[in-house]
Amino acid sequence: MSRPTASQNNTATTAESGLPRRTFGLREAITLIVGIVIGAGIFKTPAVVASMTGDTTSMFLAWIAGGVVSLIGALCYAELATAYPNAGGDYYFLHRAYGRSVSFLFGWARLSVITTGSIALLSFVFGDYMNQVVSLDWSGSGSGTTVYAIGVILILSWVNLKNVRSGMATQTFFTTLQVICLLAIVATSIYLFATGSSGDTSCC
Repeated sequence: MSRPTASQNNTATTAESGLPRRTFGLREAITLIVGIVIGAGIFKTPAVVASMTGDTTSMFLAWIAGGVVSLIGALCYAELATAYPNAGGDYYFLHRAYGRSVSFLFGWARLSVITTGSIALLSFVFGDYMNQVVSLDWSGSGSGTTVYAIGVILILSWVNLKNVRSGMATQTFFTTLQVICLLAIVATSIYLFATGSSGDTSCC
């Protein structure tokens, strides 16, 4: 009879202890982090930041400050993950620092408010843009954005409920597409600046 390998022992130990099982590798982790940090809101928030700051210098300073804060947070998480390499993320860190009660409450808050609120926000951003491409506002009801938002939530929920791998593949595809779109926007901006053209803003 063959002896179980080290990875099999780790999987069995994880399952018996009730802790989350390690599923993703480095590539999947990078894709997930990039998708979380950038987010679909990047296509909506720059106009809001620009309108609130009032000038180009202040706008870029605000983005730089936000980037510095994000980098500090990333370094804190990197140190925690290096010191305590265990699956579970925030839940595990809170459980280790403050005990089961705090980590349990965080888990429920993430389920009921934190993640769900983010999903609702991003789905409406998606719905707003899609409704401008193909309008679903029947008889001027203005419900097209909501229809798209509900639809994308149901579809992506179904994809993630199938299995973790299909959800990760979808995440990788959309994150890659998002980065390509951002690079295209940057390249277009540089081209317009170099040619002295402001582009066609008649639609905005």
